[in-house]
Amino acid sequence: MTANMDAELYSRIFCALVIALAGSLVFLGAGFAWMVVGAKLQRRNPFAEHITREAGHRVRQNLQNLDTRYYLFLCSLLVYGLLIVVAFALQRELLSYELQAWGWLALSALVVSVSLVLPFQVVKLKRSRSRLAFRRNANIAVGHALQRIASRGYNVYHDVPVGKHVIDNVVIGAKGAYAVNVFVLGHHRARKGTARLDDSSLVLGKAKTSAPVGVSVNRVSGLSKELSKVVGHPIRVRSVIVVPGWNVAATDSDKHLLVNEKNVVMLTGWTDPDTYLMDDDVGQIHNYLVARCVNGKQTPN
Repeated sequence: MTANMDAELYSRIFCALVIALAGSLVFLGAGFAWMVVGAKLQRRNPFAEHITREAGHRVRQNLQNLDTRYYLFLCSLLVYGLLIVVAFALQRELLSYELQAWGWLALSALVVSVSLVLPFQVVKLKRSRSRLAFRRNANIAVGHALQRIASRGYNVYHDVPVGKHVIDNVVIGAKGAYAVNVFVLGHHRARKGTARLDDSSLVLGKAKTSAPVGVSVNRVSGLSKELSKVVGHPIRVRSVIVVPGWNVAATDSDKHLLVNEKNVVMLTGWTDPDTYLMDDDVGQIHNYLVARCVNGKQTPN
């Protein structure tokens, strides 16, 4: 008698788990389908051609997309828990399959193991969201700091596409062109260590990496080629590497300027007569970059 009661209980649990898993998966599928349809039906902004990108535009878009996925999985997890309770409480008919209690228990464990995908995705997306939010805040802080030099005769452009790459910020003025690349290193919290340049590598505390310098070189080279075509003569673009949240040590490098979000405005003092631009050059480059940074255009992720 006890064995039959256990088998009946475990069978009801199994049914509730299956119904909850199926319902949550249907909810997820409907949610993703609605996201695709909503993106297709979204109305075009009539003023998009007159709006340029703000600081951290690309990171903000990625964070917005990640938020949508995070809340969709979170809601599906809540639906899963709700359906378990409802299905278990309202179930009255027993399954016709005759299994022992251990059989129903094994099947229930299998369904639970599959269902763990939902909380796993929620935790994974939550962590990714925290890291991306930190990157967004860092990019916005750098962008706002750069706006302080706009009153000094410089123009600032954000998320400038160059080939397959995107330069976070470009500063153009009579004293030259600067490519400002932001590298957020340190996961989702600011570091208290010191960063410095060592030849072609970036030293962060006790760690050393050449990736930021190499990426900056490629982006600066691409921008220099594009701007040179625009004005009809070679343009030298200076490389500025920003590491938000880190203290920076002074460097004698002539190829790169290392700064953080607090002293990024120092780039205006990094000048060379060979990099000065004529007013006509500044005007042509301004028109070109404004057209490239229209908010309605897509940028590589």
